[in-house]
Amino acid sequence: MKLNLPNIFTLSRAVLAPLFFFMFLSEDALVIIASVVVFIIAAITDYLDGWFARRFKESTDWGRVIDPLADKVLTTSAFVAFAMSDFIAWWMVIIVIVRDVATTYLRSYADAVHKPIVTSFNAKSKTFVQMTFIITVLVLVAASNLSLGEQVAWLLQWCLHPFILRSVMFFVTLFTAWTGVEYFVTNRHVTCKLYRRIYRLFKGWRVKT
Repeated sequence: MKLNLPNIFTLSRAVLAPLFFFMFLSEDALVIIASVVVFIIAAITDYLDGWFARRFKESTDWGRVIDPLADKVLTTSAFVAFAMSDFIAWWMVIIVIVRDVATTYLRSYADAVHKPIVTSFNAKSKTFVQMTFIITVLVLVAASNLSLGEQVAWLLQWCLHPFILRSVMFFVTLFTAWTGVEYFVTNRHVTCKLYRRIYRLFKGWRVKT
């Protein structure tokens, strides 16, 4: 692993994710507000690592694998924190996690067998959609922990109502699931190869048992 500046940004995102998680679940208003700042900083590193990698031509194979993984760790930490705070439903989080684990495994397998992976526009947009939802909720939560007047407090309370958040997250979940299906279909040359490998392993395991 070459520890260049883009890779440092990527690693920092993976480190900031658990820090954000525990800070957000704190009952201290100032710590919760600080957690929002931590998440936004982590999200900015996603832009910075790509910019520096392109600007100074420091893209590495390690970085191309770890960068999307760090994104998934960051977004998952937020979704789990939201579910623990009863903002969204757990089944939505599970679908997002299963999709991310499956696509990450497919990408890792494709790298192992030296097969090219095609990432669609929708798959690339998925992270932007998730980040937009997460940061919007975080800003609303941070604002709700400030004294901004009764009318603003009522508006924030309405925006953070579980029904509102779960309705929006429902569409985020559908889009996320769709991009996962599209990912496997678009890369069906790798998907079929992986399926045959898993089938052979399962068949061999059944024979042994």
